[in-house]
Amino acid sequence: MSVCPALRRGEGGFVCGYTSKPIDPFSWYCIGNYTECPIFIRYTREEKTRAAPPSKPEEAPKPLAEVLPLAPERVEAEFEKAIKPVIDNIVLKYDDLVKKLDNMWKEYEGDVVKIRRQWEVEKMSLLRAQEILNRTIGDYEKMLSGLELKKEFLPPESYENAKRDIEAKLGALRSLLEEVQSKYAALEEGLGAHFKRVLSTSTSAEVISLKLSLSKLDELLKEGKISRETYEKLKKELEELLK
Repeated sequence: MSVCPALRRGEGGFVCGYTSKPIDPFSWYCIGNYTECPIFIRYTREEKTRAAPPSKPEEAPKPLAEVLPLAPERVEAEFEKAIKPVIDNIVLKYDDLVKKLDNMWKEYEGDVVKIRRQWEVEKMSLLRAQEILNRTIGDYEKMLSGLELKKEFLPPESYENAKRDIEAKLGALRSLLEEVQSKYAALEEGLGAHFKRVLSTSTSAEVISLKLSLSKLDELLKEGKISRETYEKLKKELEELLK
């Protein structure tokens, strides 16, 4: 490693021997390509001019690599002594940060798995609510159809009032169903993204947990606690995660 012979180490850091000013050798020319340093070139030229005999004709300058000695080994030793603590500090710092990230990932992984398990249980209420809303909407649609069949036998005012009442309830139920479906889909997508991220780098424990969830679904279907439609939907979602 070529180090500028004018590089000196002071109490507060490195100092340029030509200017006696502090200098950062890592962002300047001091290490490796110091012969290209403007300060080095100017001072070496001045020294050469002062040292040349007045009567001797000026000779063509030789390449700096031929006229300048390599940096003393002592300077390199001082540089290595100075840089080693810097390297050690950086290595220790990022080794500690990596360990912290590992711990944060383990905590994140555990939280995702725990929340996903809770969601698999509690989302049944949202699915059940959607089933009830769909069924209720179907009932009101039948009532509206039945009202149309009775239209000729009802007073106009009674017919209009009944129709308006049914349509208002249908509108409210449909809005509620749309809201529940939208929020359910957003939660399913958000939690699914986190779980897929964990599943892609985790051990097989989560896979086993998913398989247990599939078995649980079979039990819920046999016990009549969920419909065939809900069962098929949840089973598909779980099987997608296992791929």
